[in-house]
Amino acid sequence: MNQFKQYGLRRLEQVQAIPFLLINDAYLYYVEHIDLITSFELFIKLFLQQYSSTSSKNKIIPVIKAFGSTKVQELAFEQLKWYKQTVNQPVTQYYDKIIELCKKVDAAMLDSLKLKYIMAGIRESLKLHVALQDPKTSDAFSSFARKIEDTLSFTTADNEMQQNEININATTTQKSLEQTTISQKSQKKSIRQNIPS
Repeated sequence: MNQFKQYGLRRLEQVQAIPFLLINDAYLYYVEHIDLITSFELFIKLFLQQYSSTSSKNKIIPVIKAFGSTKVQELAFEQLKWYKQTVNQPVTQYYDKIIELCKKVDAAMLDSLKLKYIMAGIRESLKLHVALQDPKTSDAFSSFARKIEDTLSFTTADNEMQQNEININATTTQKSLEQTTISQKSQKKSIRQNIPS
């Protein structure tokens, strides 16, 4: 249920997602009872009647986790393999997403492996700069990457300002030249008119 809330799935989507989250006996149970399952709540009720003991309600969560966690891990792993930082995505947001996926795949994942996943998907414009800093931990990566991204954004902003100044100067110069040319043409015309024939 928490995973559905986390991804913002509506009731109908929850029911449709059930077969993707189940494996082995749980999946077979679902297939055999698919006609009875009209809502996610009904599925939980039927599923728990089948797989949990009546003596302990504490067994409910482990049962659900046992049957649903491997699919969630598989999906998270696929995302982790292919996730790339987008052009406008801040490095902190990218970092948080990769760390979240790493935790879903393996809560005890080594930091060195997390760092490899992080470096694999980072934007090319940052990759070289961060690699030169040679971060040894994911936290060090985060610190270096934020500083580098901030520095590059200042450089980009400065370049844009310089480009705007060049464009403004070029436009001003062009207008000035046009006015000079117009002025010279009118002077020549006036001189021609004043010359006696």
